[in-house]
Amino acid sequence: MQILSNGFFKSLVHRVVTNAEKERLSLVLVYTLELETELEPVSDLVDDKRPARYMKIKLHDYMEKYHDTYATGTLAIDGVKI
Repeated sequence: MQILSNGFFKSLVHRVVTNAEKERLSLVLVYTLELETELEPVSDLVDDKRPARYMKIKLHDYMEKYHDTYATGTLAIDGVKI
């Protein structure tokens, strides 16, 4: 979403904080695009005053960067900034 919104919406690293006093219930929802989909800022959000901040990248390549960098604490989104 950060790439599509040209940085308007920020990607966050999900962190869980446990609570010894209260039980926690987690629900996982997953939605994804086709792996060959090209991610880039939506053209209506790019102009002379706000140029594209992210390069075009296929979802497959972005997910590969994500998995390669996740354990290191580096964000994959930093690797696609222009």
